[in-house]
Amino acid sequence: MKIKKVHIDGFGKWHDQDFDFTANPQIIYGPNEAGKTTLMAFLVSVLFGFADGRGKNRFAQYIPKTTSSYGGSVLVEINGHDYLIKRQRGRNGGKVSVTDSQGRQGGEQELKQLLGPMDRSLYQALFSFGQRDLTAIDELNRDEWQQHLQQLGAVGSAQWDQLIDQYQKQADHLYKPRGRKWPLNQDLHQYANLTDKINQARGKFHRYQDLQADLKTNKEKLRQAQAELQKQQPLLQKLEHLQQLWPVYHEWQSSHQTRPLADYLTDQQVTMAQELQVREKELRRQQQVYQQRLARIDHQSPKATKHSPQSMPELQRLKEQAVELQAEEALQHRQQTQANQWQQELTAIKTRYHQPLPAPLTPQEKAELARLLNVQPLSRANASQSTGDPSRTAMIGIVGGFILFIIGLLANATFITAIGAIAAFATVMYLYYQRQGNHLAPVTTDSQAIMAFGQKHGLQDFPPDQWLLMQGDLQRNAELDAQLQTAKQDQQRYDHQLAIFNHQLPPALQNLTLATVRAKLDDLLEQGQQARQDIQANTREKATIANNLAQLNQDYSKIHQQKMAIYQQAGVHDDNQFTQYLANRSAAQSQALASDAYGQQLTAEDRQVLAAYANKDELMTALSKTRHQLDQLNLTISQTHEEIQKDKVAIDSLVKDGTLSNLEQERANLAAKIWREVQEWLRYQLAVQWVNKALAGASADRYPAIIRQAEQYFALLTDHRYSQIDLTADGIKVVRRDQEVFLVEELSQGTAEQLYIALRLGFVTVMSDQANFPVIIDDGFVNFDNVRRQRMLALLEKIAEKNQVIYFTADDRIKDLDVKILDLQALKRE
Repeated sequence: MKIKKVHIDGFGKWHDQDFDFTANPQIIYGPNEAGKTTLMAFLVSVLFGFADGRGKNRFAQYIPKTTSSYGGSVLVEINGHDYLIKRQRGRNGGKVSVTDSQGRQGGEQELKQLLGPMDRSLYQALFSFGQRDLTAIDELNRDEWQQHLQQLGAVGSAQWDQLIDQYQKQADHLYKPRGRKWPLNQDLHQYANLTDKINQARGKFHRYQDLQADLKTNKEKLRQAQAELQKQQPLLQKLEHLQQLWPVYHEWQSSHQTRPLADYLTDQQVTMAQELQVREKELRRQQQVYQQRLARIDHQSPKATKHSPQSMPELQRLKEQAVELQAEEALQHRQQTQANQWQQELTAIKTRYHQPLPAPLTPQEKAELARLLNVQPLSRANASQSTGDPSRTAMIGIVGGFILFIIGLLANATFITAIGAIAAFATVMYLYYQRQGNHLAPVTTDSQAIMAFGQKHGLQDFPPDQWLLMQGDLQRNAELDAQLQTAKQDQQRYDHQLAIFNHQLPPALQNLTLATVRAKLDDLLEQGQQARQDIQANTREKATIANNLAQLNQDYSKIHQQKMAIYQQAGVHDDNQFTQYLANRSAAQSQALASDAYGQQLTAEDRQVLAAYANKDELMTALSKTRHQLDQLNLTISQTHEEIQKDKVAIDSLVKDGTLSNLEQERANLAAKIWREVQEWLRYQLAVQWVNKALAGASADRYPAIIRQAEQYFALLTDHRYSQIDLTADGIKVVRRDQEVFLVEELSQGTAEQLYIALRLGFVTVMSDQANFPVIIDDGFVNFDNVRRQRMLALLEKIAEKNQVIYFTADDRIKDLDVKILDLQALKRE
């Protein structure tokens, strides 16, 4: 890779600035604060990303203060092709784009393909160094100095160790064996907590823990008993062997004949029979548990409600009818209020006349009455002319007021009702005074006809001059009577419906208010629904228990058949006979072992051991004690086996009882997350191992070539005063031209720095076939005089044949040399 051009939009003190790196090596001069470090940081940031600004990097972002632009671009040449790499402000190191010479654009993925495995840490470890690295050489002791140069010569720099530390820290940020705050540690802790919750969800967590503890204790007890048995069996055999050697052996043998063991079960069959016994007992216990649960369900099942499921539709119908009656009740209440108003109005009309009111006249009867009261046509005509047909106008006013009054009553609008009443009353009064005026005129009337008309229509108790005027009140009186009658009929109809509904209600709900009845019906419906749900739940649970019982019965039958098959081989028929059989078998096995031991010949060692016993009784006592211990151990092992099997069966039963899908799914999701974190942690661990192996491989394969290249560079820098570099058991040594050997700590600071640079550049040259990147040197030759600096520049020109070299310096003596430089101070003046 070669950097050809650089454009900075905004980075630190640089903004809208172009740089052409045409020379190689490219020497960049500038005094302090001229922007050398900023430019060097920009080159590395465009390739590998801007600093994130956290921790120690908070001052390494170089965000400009004079412009809002942040970033820029670098034109590079890779394998003969040009690529423009542009990076701007953005997340995760900035937004990057890569454009090739054909105009095709890419992003972060394309940049990674161009850089290959190179990242910021590896680049700074291999291709970048400065005066700080050279100054640190003088601060090292002898061992550290030698180790530093040795590592540099082998693999490039001691920063390889920093890279390893970086990967190890990243791995430690995921998990530490004794950590608590790291993600993988927390997830593992959460996984354990979920496991505890799952155990608790089984409903028998404490029993589960107790069984686990008992299982662990029994296993340990079995292990100790088996170990003790293995220890005691040789002792028993030894004692039995000693007993065989007594002279009275034949008398003992005749009294302890053993029966053949051909019909006895094997140890595996005995163990299987014992396991089957335990499983059979446990299955029987589980059957009893399920039967008790069935009985408890039957006992706790909901009592038969007063209203069966078949009556629930009837209750629902009554509830709907109650809702309708409630609405009718509200309507009757409003109508009763209206009827009270009508009754008040009717009372007012009757009070006004103090007599029973007749029926109102028809329009024809009104016309006839008007003719009788106004016999003279001239008077009628004069009245009509003077009043402008007041009867017709008055009727319009009365009818209009009456209509407004009715509308107001129906709409329950008091204002409209009052307006209608006032209009009607004003019209009646106007007509009354008009008629009074007309009566003042001389009118000829037929008294007999008028009185006959009054008798016929019930008007004889009222003055004839009021008969026409009171027709509006009579009409209103008739209407109010009709409305009150209708309201009464509606009330009777509602009372009849309410009585029928009340009769249909259960006795407990009769004679209650509709609101109370509706609430009670809601309660009954809810109780019926809950009872139905309880019955369904009990039915499902009983079905589940029945299935479990069927499975247990099958398992029990199968296990019982297997057990009885073994019993049949042993010639027994039940558990008690099998227990007796085990006792006889143990005694027969012990006697068989004793019989075999007594057949051995007496040796010198046997005689020495027998001499320790005073008599046969003492030996027999020891033998009896040992046999008793063995019997106890065998009994303990058998009982412990039984307890272990019982614990296992009980634990399996607890594990199978209940559903834990939610918690188990959550734990499965957490397990997948833990697996991903473990993979990431292993990736960092493998990266550390890979780097270590890569270092070892580089040391083995490339070290000789690096040393040879470094020797050439060291000779060039020292004007061939030193011709050889050796790596010995005592450390790194250099050989002068006169063959005198010097340890590195015996060299001057300048010569030591030349050796460091020679080894560093030798590594870069050898590795250029694997990774060819620009070599960036930051003020690396401050302690060099002009002669050494001239040699260093000559060496850089040689390095530039394979790698681009970019050298930053603040030493103005560089201007005295015949080299082409890029003066940053001159750029700023421009």
